[in-house]
Amino acid sequence: MNRLSLLALVAALSASPAAAQMTGATLDFGHSFFTEDSDISKTSLGGSAEFGFGTSFALQGDLGYSRLHGVHENATAAALHGMVYVNPETAIGAFYGIEDLAGDSVDFYGFEVGQKSDLFDVEAYVGRADNSGLTGSMMGLEGRVLMANGFGVGGKVNHLDVEGLDTTRFGLTGDYTLPNGLALTAEIGGVNADDLGLDGTEPYVGIGARFDFGRGAMFSRRSLSAVAPGL
Repeated sequence: MNRLSLLALVAALSASPAAAQMTGATLDFGHSFFTEDSDISKTSLGGSAEFGFGTSFALQGDLGYSRLHGVHENATAAALHGMVYVNPETAIGAFYGIEDLAGDSVDFYGFEVGQKSDLFDVEAYVGRADNSGLTGSMMGLEGRVLMANGFGVGGKVNHLDVEGLDTTRFGLTGDYTLPNGLALTAEIGGVNADDLGLDGTEPYVGIGARFDFGRGAMFSRRSLSAVAPGL
């Protein structure tokens, strides 16, 4: 699948709801920064929409934008997930996406598995990034347990190992869902990336908001820049 066909599929899903039934969607906003230098930060905005074809097959489209304040650059990403539901709460799938940063584009693709229920959400993925001068692997695991009174707690770890950049991000997450369905989110964690000039593990803080339509999209948005809270 090339870049034009990916974007065409995302646009077709958004513009032609009659072709499939939208089963969930998510909009999210976030801002994260390193605690020892808050100027190295990232502001992101994006969304995902999932469309079901019968009870077993679904497609999810992602679109995202990030402003990398530390390097004064913008990053945009689009991805498409194809998935099979083995039961109403569990799906396995594959994804393909494109990310553009400072005029340079990177393709990424891989496999994923996720489960979303009334008690907890969990997902994992493995993939590869590839362009003419940047290749390597990407992987991640994240989960969330729903508590009483609208609270949720969880954790995540993401790893990116491409030419010239070996980065691991791990964090603890928390959220509180308001009566109108808007969830306020927070995250604390650390990033280990010698290639970014960090001395050991650099702590970071993130805040944001998320709104789910229906049960939300099955998978989180995929992108390479998601691994770093600030650049």
